Amino acid sequence: MTLDADLFKRGMRRLAAGVSLITTYEHGERHGMAATSVCSVSADPPTLLVCVNRTATSHAVIGRAGFFCVNLLAEKDDELARRFSTPADRESRFSGREWTTLVTEAPALVGSLASFDCEVIESVDVDSHTVFIGRVKAIELWHNDIVPLVYLDGRFDTLVGGRQIKDRA
Repeated sequence: MTLDADLFKRGMRRLAAGVSLITTYEHGERHGMAATSVCSVSADPPTLLVCVNRTATSHAVIGRAGFFCVNLLAEKDDELARRFSTPADRESRFSGREWTTLVTEAPALVGSLASFDCEVIESVDVDSHTVFIGRVKAIELWHNDIVPLVYLDGRFDTLVGGRQIKDRA
């Protein structure tokens, strides 16, 4: 029996997940995408993974560059998450906020909850996605406030008070 992909997606929308920006850099150009598929793999040595759809424009760039930065978003970053979620806003994704680099050339978002600068140590193709496993080369905890932006049922939301920020377009 083959399960319906739409039913699977609707079921997965019920899993609240933190929102991150996965960024990289190639040939003088910054690239990035919003993602909820980030997971720690190991603390010793620090390693994490990101799952990237092979149709995403950042996919091939991460593979070629060999590095990426995971930037954990705060509740105030919902508009930024929207910009990184739609191809229409690709040109303005990095505008209006301060960006820097840590060890690799991947953009790190100043003021995010945390930035994990990673070097790709392995990649595994699984159906429509590639799992990029990254060895963490640098971590920046930008401030002590921890109010994450989460994604639940197709919307950006926050854990504080359970209030909805805005529907995702």
